[in-house]
Amino acid sequence: MLAWVAGIALQLQQSRLAPLSWAQMGCLLACVALMLALAAMTVPARRAKAWVVVCLACSVLGWSTTDWRAHSRLSQGLPLSMQYQDLILVGRIDSLPEPKHDDVSFEVAVARYEFQGQSWGAGRPGPQSKLLPQRVTLYWPQASSASTKVMSGQVWRWPVRLQSPARVGNPGGFDLPLWLFEGGLRATGSVRDKGFAPQLLQPCGGWWTVGAVDRLRQSIREAIGQQVSDARMAGVLAGLTVGDQAAITREDWTIFRQTGVAHLVSISGLHIAMVGWLAGGALAFLWRRSSRLIHLCPASQMHLAATVLVAGLYSVLAGWGIPAQRTVCMMAVWAVLRWQGKQWPWPLVWLVAAVVLTVWDPWALYQPGFWLSWVAVGVLMSSGSEPAMQGPVVMPWWLRVWHEMVGAVRTQRLATIALTPLGAVFFHQVSVVGFGANLVAIPVFTLLVTPLALLGVVWAPLWSGATWMLGLLIKVLAVMSAWPWATASVAALPLWVSVMAVLSAWALVLPIPWRWRCLGLPAMLPLMGLPASWDLIPPPAQGQFTVLALDVGQGTAVLVRTARHSLLFDTGPKLRDASDAGQRIVVPVLQTLGIRRLDELLISHGDADHVGGAASVVDAIPVAVLRSSLEDGHPLRQNTVHGHLLPHVRCEAGQQWMWDGVIFTVLHPTAIDYARRDVLSANALSCVLKVQVASGREQVQGASVLLSGDAEAAQEAAMVARAQTSSAGLVGLHSTVLIVPHHGSSTSSTAAFLAAVQPDQAVMQVGLHNRYGHPSAEVVARYDALGVARVASPACGAFLWDSASPVLPLASSLEGDARQHLQRGQCWRQRALHYWAE
Repeated sequence: MLAWVAGIALQLQQSRLAPLSWAQMGCLLACVALMLALAAMTVPARRAKAWVVVCLACSVLGWSTTDWRAHSRLSQGLPLSMQYQDLILVGRIDSLPEPKHDDVSFEVAVARYEFQGQSWGAGRPGPQSKLLPQRVTLYWPQASSASTKVMSGQVWRWPVRLQSPARVGNPGGFDLPLWLFEGGLRATGSVRDKGFAPQLLQPCGGWWTVGAVDRLRQSIREAIGQQVSDARMAGVLAGLTVGDQAAITREDWTIFRQTGVAHLVSISGLHIAMVGWLAGGALAFLWRRSSRLIHLCPASQMHLAATVLVAGLYSVLAGWGIPAQRTVCMMAVWAVLRWQGKQWPWPLVWLVAAVVLTVWDPWALYQPGFWLSWVAVGVLMSSGSEPAMQGPVVMPWWLRVWHEMVGAVRTQRLATIALTPLGAVFFHQVSVVGFGANLVAIPVFTLLVTPLALLGVVWAPLWSGATWMLGLLIKVLAVMSAWPWATASVAALPLWVSVMAVLSAWALVLPIPWRWRCLGLPAMLPLMGLPASWDLIPPPAQGQFTVLALDVGQGTAVLVRTARHSLLFDTGPKLRDASDAGQRIVVPVLQTLGIRRLDELLISHGDADHVGGAASVVDAIPVAVLRSSLEDGHPLRQNTVHGHLLPHVRCEAGQQWMWDGVIFTVLHPTAIDYARRDVLSANALSCVLKVQVASGREQVQGASVLLSGDAEAAQEAAMVARAQTSSAGLVGLHSTVLIVPHHGSSTSSTAAFLAAVQPDQAVMQVGLHNRYGHPSAEVVARYDALGVARVASPACGAFLWDSASPVLPLASSLEGDARQHLQRGQCWRQRALHYWAE
């Protein structure tokens, strides 16, 4: 079983799939080897060697079957000729629609594609002879205006634009391509509502038709919304009842995550096991009251069967997500063994569940939820805390209550110790108040809120009672999450450190003498002792700096780090009220890199694509000072942190400071520009910052980056004029790397400005197929004519550059595209390659 899992884990490390023939040959050879090895086991002298062959064969079989399945999924894809083009899609809604304001998203089982007068069936070769995706995810911006309510099982004809899932563009954060690949979703897109309105071809049928479970879930969600007037509480109840986690607001998710109780709000293994166990216990209680039934089947066995059955039904109602699948699988394995009277060692039961799960979904090994639930169950089994799944013990009620309370505290203590390293490894954050918060929240959720939420499906007024208790609990959790020390950030760690930390946590909960358990403590120290990631992106040396230009779509966000300081230049765009780049991208990157504090947040100007994510960053990461050109009444200037206004400094040309041997200089705007704020655009007041090493070493002298914000032609000309009259001359504008002004707009990157800056590398932070047409073809040609190497966010992802890397002069004989090969820095999408994001 370990060999099987190891083979799958090895396959998941591939950046490119091996040829399909290798997987087919591996399956054949593994099966032949298994048969020969099993035959050899009948001979005692060959038994040891046969076991070695069995293990190797199982490992090869795990690798090859996963590779074969991956080839099958990758064979479906959207041809380049159909991407970002207007086409017609006919398909059935195949998931629970997720509404957000006036928008809705859902998965579609595609029946037919129509493009340029031709029609292709899903799963059949289309243009370029590529199999077209059978499942896609659609986003419908105007779904609320549709005359018919969007429901699972409906068949529609939509005008859409589709694209293949993008690769991971930044270090840290949620791996969306893997999530889509795991669900068989090979394209994403939006309904365009252009040319003709979407047409409903077939309404949803009765309870026996496809999508009936999702329609039931949708009706329950709507009933909760009608009964509960508070939209926040209704969202949490919908998450508990039907697994609609998208209904939970961003503010509540932040509270639950910071207090370590997020596992209680989503449909976790605890909920599923609890619902199944209570239902099974109730049925067993009634079963014992019938002498006829008790002779047909023992009550203990009926308890097991009912527990697994009810847990499975609840999992289906909750959407049959991966956590639900894991829980039901483990419960089924345990129940079958108990039904047969077998007492297998806990590691064997543990591994059986892992094998079944990976046979069902091999890519679950890359999901944090798999390891969190699997390790938690293993820890509880090894420590003797697993549920006995037997009939109730006869004891006084007060002693039983005391026993359950002590058991709950002990279980929570063990789970907290064991899962803290895993949470730090996967999420780069640890809830310091998690143990206390869970002691309060687990009984409330398990014994009160969740049962009432489920029983409310039968009698709706019970949802009101659950709302009242939930409101009180969230207030308590909100107070705990607001404590400055409620959470601690942890940098991304090397694999060996992560494994050591997890194993040491396991040692701390094993039922062995405490003296031996304490030997595991030293291995956990790196979790909290490393101030920054020294494996993913090592921190710069003294006198040097690194630049990370994040992939935030159509917007700007650049992280500059010195040996002991960090500066964030802009925070990316805000898409809508519930989503911004700060919360989705910037904060996860900072946490992954172990940045617990920003010494400065510099907001170039007030456009939404530069300041949109600032509030999320300030709420999540302590900021020492805000430097910006924002007006006094801007909401960010009024933001309070722990009761105090965020310290603010107006960015103004001439400001200069030094961190760790690195010089920071503000080049724009001037005091005169601020005096003319009423007649100037926001772009005209965009802050421009130059960062340069102060080292005297020849090979790095002059290594610098120019962060130009949205400066346009007039501001570029002003900076050139000021540089010409300064003591340093135009050398003051020379920069190794240039963050291209205004995303490559035709209003910026003038010839005079580029001649003054003379960059070796240009970085264009733009959105893929953005509506502004950035970067302009004229501007791109201007950079190419000068022989400047250039990268753009859609193809590059985050761009990483270290000032300590050698800066070699560009050969003057090279022209055009040939000179672009002399690229400075690294593109994250080339560094973090996975076959599921091709």
